[in-house]
Amino acid sequence: MELERYAITEPLETIYIGGGSPSCLPGYLLVEMVVSLMSQYDVAEFTIECNPAQVNEATLRQLRALGVNRLSIGAQSFNANELKTLGRIHSPRQIVEAVRIAKKAGFENIGLDLMFGIPGSSLKTWRHSLKSAAALKVQHISAYSLTIEKATPFECAVKQGQLAIMDEAVERQMCKTARLFLRKAGFGQYEISNFAKPGFECRHNLRYWQNLPVIGIGPAAASWYRGKRTTNIADIKKYIKRIESGRSTQSEAYIPSPEQTASESAVLGLRMIEGINMLEYKKQTGFNLTRLFGDAIKQHSFNGLLECTVDDHCRLTEKGLSYADTVAQDFVL
Repeated sequence: MELERYAITEPLETIYIGGGSPSCLPGYLLVEMVVSLMSQYDVAEFTIECNPAQVNEATLRQLRALGVNRLSIGAQSFNANELKTLGRIHSPRQIVEAVRIAKKAGFENIGLDLMFGIPGSSLKTWRHSLKSAAALKVQHISAYSLTIEKATPFECAVKQGQLAIMDEAVERQMCKTARLFLRKAGFGQYEISNFAKPGFECRHNLRYWQNLPVIGIGPAAASWYRGKRTTNIADIKKYIKRIESGRSTQSEAYIPSPEQTASESAVLGLRMIEGINMLEYKKQTGFNLTRLFGDAIKQHSFNGLLECTVDDHCRLTEKGLSYADTVAQDFVL
């Protein structure tokens, strides 16, 4: 119902059901959702996220037959204690089984999400997770750092001394370890946290990093569409009530200035390994990157974190990849 309000006229390139655990839904509901979407849109990439503990072969076979061609499995870790710390309900063995079932169901584009910087983890356990993920011969691996969000159980546990935040130097080493190991294992790094076998880069996520239009449907979903940024209310019950009453589901909506949009495009573009194509950047935003962010580019080029190349790209250096957030802060207007 919310999707209908957008009155989409342009063709869609990708559909991604996730940002949670859609696999917790009864199989028939998930299938009905996919049938409805596929009857309206013809997309090149259709991804569904799933929890390793909720994988059902019969449902996956149905989804694959309907046209879902990419599966993203939230592995997080191959260490049982780390999974417990994260509050995950699956075991390392269930990750292996989930990949096996997905392949049996016909999926040839499977991604695993991993997380480093987990309290109590170490370089040794992180290497084990990387090796275990690569051994499953999947096509895509994401390696994200754990972020302690405000007003969450994690933040409370940290404040009460029950959990210790990972040392920044160790976390940077974990990040570097992932880059070196996954590259050696045949995965090309195309974004700070994402690695793929050739031709298996996630097309949906690339739209985010290229700051292209994206429509988000559901509680807390964010959209960037027709020059406006919107965010839906997070409360599920309130969201449903607004849908049923025909009211707006948005909790926030604003139109960023051209300068703000240019800033967002720069920050997101620096996440990609190829960096920002300065010619394309000017076409997309109307701004000259080196004029708009001249001081930041000069500073971080001098300290070895950034490089502007002869092929008109501005990108993070190998050293800069470990300090990406530090660099990005200077591209925020």
